[in-house]
Amino acid sequence: MSNLANKTEYKALTVIAQMIKEFEKLHYLDMTKEDDLDATRARNLLESIIQTNGYKINYEKNSKKTLLKIE
Repeated sequence: MSNLANKTEYKALTVIAQMIKEFEKLHYLDMTKEDDLDATRARNLLESIIQTNGYKINYEKNSKKTLLKIE
């Protein structure tokens, strides 16, 4: 799945951020309560990977930066 390293590279974090943005599309679709809970857990887990690496997702549509450094 990935190459294990001491630090997660920025490109991997941007891929995860793009995956999280895709989760937003689920808000418009019908899902069972259980599936919604699982999807929410998965999204939260992915977001925690980004945050523990010192970044947050940039949701601004006109920006080319996927991630912003947490200050």
